[in-house]
Amino acid sequence: MRGVRQILLSLLGEKKYLAFLASSFQRLYKTGKLGVDYQDIYFLKSMVHQGSYCIDIGAHLGYYTMELSRLVKDNGKVYAIEPMTKFNHTLQRMLQKKNIHNVELLQVALGGDGEFVEMGIPEVNSVKKFGHARVKEANIHLNYIESEKVKNERGDDLFENLPRLDFIKCDVEGLEVPVFNSMMKTIAKHKPILLCELAQKEERMKLYELLAPLSYKIFYLDNKILREMKPEADIKPVSHNHYFIPQMREVGLNNFIH
Repeated sequence: MRGVRQILLSLLGEKKYLAFLASSFQRLYKTGKLGVDYQDIYFLKSMVHQGSYCIDIGAHLGYYTMELSRLVKDNGKVYAIEPMTKFNHTLQRMLQKKNIHNVELLQVALGGDGEFVEMGIPEVNSVKKFGHARVKEANIHLNYIESEKVKNERGDDLFENLPRLDFIKCDVEGLEVPVFNSMMKTIAKHKPILLCELAQKEERMKLYELLAPLSYKIFYLDNKILREMKPEADIKPVSHNHYFIPQMREVGLNNFIH
């Protein structure tokens, strides 16, 4: 697989290669046959509905953004946050090509320190890892072969005027707690469902501590069932995906919670 990726990248160049990845995923996704690693995207339809307002933090090539757009329809809204130029532009071109108007794409970082943060793409085993882009300061052990400065925003400033907010997906490579800490007023006001990739138990415990005063519980997806978990549990959900669900939204998920 690594050899195939390198050949495609060499033949197509980065711009066309990223566009190929984005469009290929959408075609494969529509077959309904992607593996368990993508179960959480297929499960979105159980939580997100027509008219919902959603935020995709770390949108990358739009895997979640595109499905959220389909689910919320014309009277809903998706805010896609993708700070890195090459991924932002790839997603922008796909949205334009498909004539999608219910997605607002923003090129900012959330939860960092200062006016700007420096984002980087690392090289691992001599391979440029597009899917591992992250804030350089928080991951200084990696070998970055490309970087750029990105405007930093507080979530509460960016989303203070939302009429509603139903769902947030966040995948920011270990900085989920700072991101959500920057938008706690927004979360307290709307109490959206949160889907977060958390690789470490310690990250899960910190985020739970932040959200517990708002009556959030933690769940993980197991064969289309949401199972509650304790923050200190040694369970490792598929793709490290955790659901933080406030009590007020559990009623709408009764058929899926066990």
